[in-house]
Amino acid sequence: MLQVDNVLIIDLDGTLVKTNTTFEFMKMLCPLRYAIFSRLFKPILLLNIIFKKDFYKLTMIMICLRGRKKENLERYAKIYYEMIKKNQSKYYNANVLNLLQAKTYKARILLTASLDFIANNFKELGFNFIIASKTRYKNKKFHFFFDLYRRKSEVIKVFSKYFDNIFIIDDDPEPAFHTFNKKVIVMRPSE
Repeated sequence: MLQVDNVLIIDLDGTLVKTNTTFEFMKMLCPLRYAIFSRLFKPILLLNIIFKKDFYKLTMIMICLRGRKKENLERYAKIYYEMIKKNQSKYYNANVLNLLQAKTYKARILLTASLDFIANNFKELGFNFIIASKTRYKNKKFHFFFDLYRRKSEVIKVFSKYFDNIFIIDDDPEPAFHTFNKKVIVMRPSE
């Protein structure tokens, strides 16, 4: 009998959890700086639409996180994750969480534009792999990051070569997701 390899790819923000983890983490880590600059830089959101790049996220991350020690970011990300776990009904989308725990998939992948040190904490939910915006450090301090915003389709393209069927759950699927062959099935989460 021919074995079909299925992979389940789940987005984090707005899909598995009902929030934007990067912004909520920054709000927790540097509340005053976040409150001031998030309002001040709201007009940058228009640039996001024009250039299809998240300039607002980039600006806020650089203001709130640049120069912070890697171990401190990881420690606070763990605290943030534990808070989400304690308030599961407030944060998690139960339908997506149930689908994640189904045994019908050869691999379960968290594919998110959230920062890697935040996303890595979600591995314990049963993900085989975490693919997130990659942070870069200089002298063990946050320096920059490679954002997956509007780049997830590049990852999906690679996976489509290795899996028979790819099931994607994403609250805001990239238009390129729909250009793949019949191997890729895109669904939006339901509450």
